[in-house]
Amino acid sequence: MNTAEQIYQHVKALPESAAREILDFVEFIEAKRKLAEAGPSFSRSERLERMRAARGVWAQRDDLPDVPRLRSEWDRGFDQGRS
Repeated sequence: MNTAEQIYQHVKALPESAAREILDFVEFIEAKRKLAEAGPSFSRSERLERMRAARGVWAQRDDLPDVPRLRSEWDRGFDQGRS
């Protein structure tokens, strides 16, 4: 019995919700392999250089949301929902 058949034997005995989790994991592995096969679009040094160049690009903008304030409001709402 090959590996795929062994996996199938285990999965078919699981409840449907657990089998869906296995399917999600398999699809994640497939997507990860496709990305690896495509190769990185930029080298690490190129990514770091691009990040350095973009640093602070929105620092002086006053039309963007106040992320810390939004996060605080979201956390308060989440805490109230759990009570």
